[in-house]
Amino acid sequence: MGTRGAVRRETCQIVVVDEGPLAHLALRAFLRQAPAFTVAASAMTGAEGRRIISRLMPEIVICETRIGDDCGLELCRWIGLEHPGVMPVVLTSVDDVNLARAALDAGAHAYLLKSSPLEDLLFHLERVAEGQVIVDDRLGRSAAGRGGHRTRFGLSPREHEVLEEIILGLDNRAIAGRLCIAHETVKTHVKSILRKIGARDRAHAIAVVLGDARTGSGW
Repeated sequence: MGTRGAVRRETCQIVVVDEGPLAHLALRAFLRQAPAFTVAASAMTGAEGRRIISRLMPEIVICETRIGDDCGLELCRWIGLEHPGVMPVVLTSVDDVNLARAALDAGAHAYLLKSSPLEDLLFHLERVAEGQVIVDDRLGRSAAGRGGHRTRFGLSPREHEVLEEIILGLDNRAIAGRLCIAHETVKTHVKSILRKIGARDRAHAIAVVLGDARTGSGW
């Protein structure tokens, strides 16, 4: 898709920023087989990630779109401002073309899916190290498979994501942080969700959705 910069050291140092412990273990285990890459450190929060990145100055930072209450895209922007020589790579479970576009706009050098084979991840990391900008070619393929979960209420993909956060009990500001969108945008989505579901409030929406899920209709 283009180029932005390339690794100049022989071994590419990587910092992993992800709230999921399994992601750290899997990446460390897999990249041991790739002598060109070394996982130098890992962090489970955005704040910890910033400290480690500033101290180690790795070539690549692998992060999720959500890091606890922090936003991976904001981390990408911060890296671009504070450490422009570091290349952020978003490795996520979120298959969303619009989010991928936003990640690249925020300075990410790649948007990759965790559902992809690890061999593909290595291939993509090699391309990033060469200075290429990469978007996972599987992006969008699973959208049709998930669409049935939204047809019952006619929710958009983003509304579906917001609804998932509502069910987790998050307020609008927390949802905005996790989904990397504006607070006012969340408020708009919540109003639309309540209208489409026919719910009086958030608690009623959760009751309606969970009741519908138990009947097998899905959402």
